[in-house]
Amino acid sequence: MSITLHIEPAFALAYKRYAEFQAGDILRLYVRTSGPGTGGLFYAIEKDTVMTDDAIFDVEGLRFVIRPTDFWYFDGGQFTYNPAFGEYGFAFSNPRLED
Repeated sequence: MSITLHIEPAFALAYKRYAEFQAGDILRLYVRTSGPGTGGLFYAIEKDTVMTDDAIFDVEGLRFVIRPTDFWYFDGGQFTYNPAFGEYGFAFSNPRLED
């Protein structure tokens, strides 16, 4: 199964600049619940490795991966960079998930 996700080059460049990720780094994007009883979600990014069936997105020398268990959330979405949100100022939108 494959997914569609747009990662704006400025998003990748911000992570290279502020988090000091280097060309060739593999970064896993994922979502988790934000705490007991809240039902909210948060996004996370961490260095990882590529696993079988991961979706892989190469942007500005970084390799972003998403595990099949998180496809439901990212499929059809877009990561953009907005400096108004701070150093890591990213926004995620996904019309499939909007009510």
